Amino acid sequence: CTNDRAEVTSATGRSVTFFLKNLDGEAAAWSFHDDVIVTVKFGNPPEAIFLDQKYKPRLAFPRNGSALTISQLTTDDAGTYTAKTLGIKTTFTLHVYRELAVPTVTCTMQNCSADGCLYTLRCATSGSGYGNVSYSWSMGDLPGREGPTVVVEESLPGEPPLLLTCVAQNPVSSRNTSVVLPAALCA
Repeated sequence: CTNDRAEVTSATGRSVTFFLKNLDGEAAAWSFHDDVIVTVKFGNPPEAIFLDQKYKPRLAFPRNGSALTISQLTTDDAGTYTAKTLGIKTTFTLHVYRELAVPTVTCTMQNCSADGCLYTLRCATSGSGYGNVSYSWSMGDLPGREGPTVVVEESLPGEPPLLLTCVAQNPVSSRNTSVVLPAALCA
């Protein structure tokens, strides 16, 4: 048997298509976590026999049955899909993540003295199913800083306030939010 492997990433609500490269035989058996969900006889149109009826409304078989499309993805669809044709096994590992919500910036600390104020701001996205979320900050034209927190100084009198932007990213989306006056946020 020949083994092929592929990693695929998508977002909830979207679709994904797995393409078979080698088409030995007349049909393919598709499994999810080692349970056969459908067999497809190649042709125009392809003939599908569903062994798990819950997939029927969301599966399609483009390219004369040599591909499998799953629509309306949920995080429950993440996992290993295997297609077996005559002598060939192809494995697809699907990662499904939710698209990020707009992050929220909160003031976690304020330290004021006669010399001015320092503010610690935290950027976060609430919820689950996002996978690994990375955060970065940009301040005006200054290069970005990595991480969910940033310490900023109060703008000097007469200077325009810096625009602080937090960017949250996961494998399927990127969202940002901006703050102009940390003092107002920390009040």
